[in-house]
Amino acid sequence: MRIDPMGRRGRDRVFYGSADRWIGRLLLLGVVVAVPKEMSEPTLAGLPFDVAAAGFFAVMGWFCFRLGFRLGLTARLDHFEVVNPLTVERIAYRDVTSIDLDLISVRLTLASGRKVRAWGLSDSLQSTAGSKGQDLVDRLGVIVAERQAADGPRHTRSRFPDWWVPIALFVLFSAAIGYRLSVR
Repeated sequence: MRIDPMGRRGRDRVFYGSADRWIGRLLLLGVVVAVPKEMSEPTLAGLPFDVAAAGFFAVMGWFCFRLGFRLGLTARLDHFEVVNPLTVERIAYRDVTSIDLDLISVRLTLASGRKVRAWGLSDSLQSTAGSKGQDLVDRLGVIVAERQAADGPRHTRSRFPDWWVPIALFVLFSAAIGYRLSVR
């Protein structure tokens, strides 16, 4: 787990898992390079199968993009920003009642009783166990205690962020299919 050094003196502190990011980036590279190449080759499958495959790989590419570039937990000046594969949540420090460590995530418990998990923090199942994981929880607890007085935004949750990525990938893959059909 890396901690952004710019987090001193009240600025943003960014927590993320580096191995998770590289796996997502490599998978995205494979999807972006290999799929259009494969879809531009002649195929025995029909056009409906090709369009369905382009849609499937666009969604898979979006998920790899989220894993490789977006996952993490950021302690901003007045709120936590939890970025998970399907959601982005902004939580004011005054709403956080406890921070706990799960097997593969950090769990923030809110005053309303709702639990928010930060999935993008662990490099592996083993790195969140023991003293390293407890050190992260203690560090997040200190941040909450330091910034508790700050009025933050109300709790917001946005689902399916970065909606433009699957559309852009679908256009790329459809262009490869169009190229194959025009060359035939």
